[in-house]
Amino acid sequence: MHVNTPTFAVVGAVNPGKSSIVSTLAENDRVRVSPIPGETADCEQFVLDDLFVFFDTPGFQNAPEALAELESARNAKEPLLVFRQFIERHRGEHAFDAECRLLAKITEGVGIIYVVDGSKPLREINLAEMEILRLTGQPRVTIINRTSAADHVADWKARLDQHFKIVWELNAQRASFEDRLALIEALASLEQSWAPKIRQAVRILREDRTQKISECAEIITEMLCRCLAHRETSIADSDEKLRADYRRTIAGEEAKAHRQLIEKFKHHLVGAGENLLDAGLFSEETWSLLGLSTAQLATVAGFTGGAAGLAFDVLTVGHSFGLGTLIGGAIGAGGALIVGKTQPELAVDIPLRSTWIPQFAERFLPEKIRQPVSGRARSVGCAALDFPWILLDRAIGTFAYASQRPHARRDRVTLRVAELKAVLSAHGVSSTQLSDRACEKIFADIRADRMTPAQRASLRETIRGWLEKACTQRIDFTAAEG
Repeated sequence: MHVNTPTFAVVGAVNPGKSSIVSTLAENDRVRVSPIPGETADCEQFVLDDLFVFFDTPGFQNAPEALAELESARNAKEPLLVFRQFIERHRGEHAFDAECRLLAKITEGVGIIYVVDGSKPLREINLAEMEILRLTGQPRVTIINRTSAADHVADWKARLDQHFKIVWELNAQRASFEDRLALIEALASLEQSWAPKIRQAVRILREDRTQKISECAEIITEMLCRCLAHRETSIADSDEKLRADYRRTIAGEEAKAHRQLIEKFKHHLVGAGENLLDAGLFSEETWSLLGLSTAQLATVAGFTGGAAGLAFDVLTVGHSFGLGTLIGGAIGAGGALIVGKTQPELAVDIPLRSTWIPQFAERFLPEKIRQPVSGRARSVGCAALDFPWILLDRAIGTFAYASQRPHARRDRVTLRVAELKAVLSAHGVSSTQLSDRACEKIFADIRADRMTPAQRASLRETIRGWLEKACTQRIDFTAAEG
């Protein structure tokens, strides 16, 4: 009798990539994946969103010897009874320890996913494994995984077709979301009672993917709003300290957003303890390689009114109290500063006069300028027209990588921003392809604290469309991985 929730024991010879397959199917990069043969000693359970259960089992030890004792299952009325008797006879024996452990899960009525390494030659021991699994009578599928460039897949298929209803090729190190769903959909044909639940599970996984994209669009939208609107203001601090504080705050906002994007796709190794991107947000490399081209920036400056992006007010609770604007010498700096590939972080004077500010409103001022409320303060912000597009390039790159990286991978990588820009551009999801006037108007209004709820919703929906495009393409990040 089969269990109600689609449950599978992932079995095979020692170290053909069973754990990698479990990791990929269960979207879990905490499954132990080791190059050491026999590393999986126990049957570990992994659950995919309460839709599937996978057991990672130890590899066969003595399949030919075990088969000799299990031959009677061929004509048995209850084949699994023969397997249970085998387990009772050899429980605790070292010679059949692995067989007892993996067969114990199968006798519970679970399905079988038999994993083989198509880069290695087929051996007699593998034929014994196939026959043992066939004798169980349980629903079963085989996955041909390849751990190297060598190719023996044709030989494997010729024999596997005789023992398994479904023979499937899946590279665990490169499998996409659609590859995983295709395999899961194929499992519906294994056991009739599971078919409705498996098809429902596929629908749920697709809906979950769509929801993740929407949530990631919200994360990026919120990051943009915070970063574009932020200013560091103080009476006492030097320009140098203000700039350092500003950069630290903005970099922290970006890092937080990137962590959230990665976590949405259940990765624990990507960016763990280090930045995923090799260059910092305010590095010269980032500003020279990411964002818009010089020609695009010149165009943007034209239809946004030149220095419009610089003219944001220091506001309190959504209203200006006449604190002046952060234009200072910025407009005089000319188009090269505004439009070029530089970082125009500006420290400008803000006149403070207590007669301008109602007494009740003083409590809304930033702490550093609350006392005194007269004289002059200094404020730092980044009004570069390129700034939001650089943030978007980095966020979309992080999202795309996290959404497409298989969970079977265990390597820690950094993405080189130069190559990342080229990869994104090749798939039409870099700032150079996405820039438009509607977004520029919204960015300017964010900086001036004039963005409306409708504008925010429009920006979020636009970003969601970009992420959908990035997520549904098969993007090869190999060139960008360091």
